[in-house]
Amino acid sequence: MANRSYLYSTNIIPKPNQNESSRVLTGISEYNYDIPIVFKILLSGNPQACTSVIWDSPEKIALIGDYASGVQNLEVFLAKIVLPEAQVPIAEALEFLKDPKNQSQYFILECGEIFEMSETPVEVQNLSLLNQVQNLQPEIAAAYQSLLSPAPVVSEQPKPIGFLAKLFGRRSTPPKALSANNPEQAIYDLGLGLWSNILYFDFSESDDDQN
Repeated sequence: MANRSYLYSTNIIPKPNQNESSRVLTGISEYNYDIPIVFKILLSGNPQACTSVIWDSPEKIALIGDYASGVQNLEVFLAKIVLPEAQVPIAEALEFLKDPKNQSQYFILECGEIFEMSETPVEVQNLSLLNQVQNLQPEIAAAYQSLLSPAPVVSEQPKPIGFLAKLFGRRSTPPKALSANNPEQAIYDLGLGLWSNILYFDFSESDDDQN
């Protein structure tokens, strides 16, 4: 199994020994082996550390932030992306996040599996992540930069022509521009295109629970 970061919406702030009967957790997205910028922006509405809804730990190893503010902050971020390939994923993201069945009072970000990849104590890493979320401007600038088309890479020499080509007057093949850009990957790296209510840790009610 891949180490993932998990994003949910929830109606209450998790606390130790909390009565969970009134808590509603809705899956929003998950991402393999990293914490993408989109997740961090969605957590940027008054973020704070909180206990986990996945792992039984008294330490504050998750983050929670205001849902509406997070979506608003993401809209501001996405509005400045003009890459044509990004427009459909952007529209899909906003449609999903504004769907009433996905909306709640808070986002909760669970990164315990990502933290496990380092020897630094999990709570220390979570506080470092909180600091990142509270100071996102450098990371946002880097994200925009990653979407810019690089200058074309031109092969150094034209392809040589053989004797017969010279004989019949064929010209040498001009240098080719080699695209170093992969817009689909750049969009994925932001954390777009991965929206789902069913995550690896699934808190949705089963049909049996609802009957």
